[in-house]
Amino acid sequence: MVQQTHGGVAARLRIPQPVAARLGVARRLAAQPMAVTTIGSIARRHAAEEVSAPWWNRRAVRYLSQRLRPGDRVFEWGSGGSTVWLIRQGAKVTSVEHDPDWSAKVTARCPTADIRTIPGATAGRFRSERHLRDKGQHFFDDYIAAIDPVRDESLDVLVVDGLCRIDCLRRGAPKVKPGGILVLDDSDFGFLAPAVRVLPGWRPVSLSGFKTSTRDFRDTTFFHRPG
Repeated sequence: MVQQTHGGVAARLRIPQPVAARLGVARRLAAQPMAVTTIGSIARRHAAEEVSAPWWNRRAVRYLSQRLRPGDRVFEWGSGGSTVWLIRQGAKVTSVEHDPDWSAKVTARCPTADIRTIPGATAGRFRSERHLRDKGQHFFDDYIAAIDPVRDESLDVLVVDGLCRIDCLRRGAPKVKPGGILVLDDSDFGFLAPAVRVLPGWRPVSLSGFKTSTRDFRDTTFFHRPG
């Protein structure tokens, strides 16, 4: 996304895209100096972390760990290391995943998790983003609607880290209790900019850093619902 954000500048100045990307990261590091503490993640990637820790930067993981309480009710779109980690923190987790193979892998790692596999369809209203894993090939109406049975204002934490993120965010926001948190990963992606408009009055806290999982520099934003 750094390349997309700064691609126009790079084109006008004839700066190669990899250089433009590094310049973009440098500017963001200057804006959030503490993000430099995550640079070690580039060298610390382990296969075990793929399904044992959230695919967020370490500052974001730390931020949520300091606010989670045993017994907190969590719903997430996009299962993985976050699912396993949340269960280990004592949370009660419902996770929705579109990829059956990945879902099976996470379930094997954490058999007590409530993981619901809902693959895409060939027709529908809500098509996946072309920037993410499905690359706009399928529709995910049932995937988004999986949260509908959840009672309004009953979730302590809602994690939006899968497909159709803006539509999931819209559908899921009413389910977060006052004082609860909505987590939007990769919030620096340009197509996620409408999130702020969808959540008027919610207090955003954005944390930048390098991810251990992918080694790229990304933001995770925590939206706090007014209490």
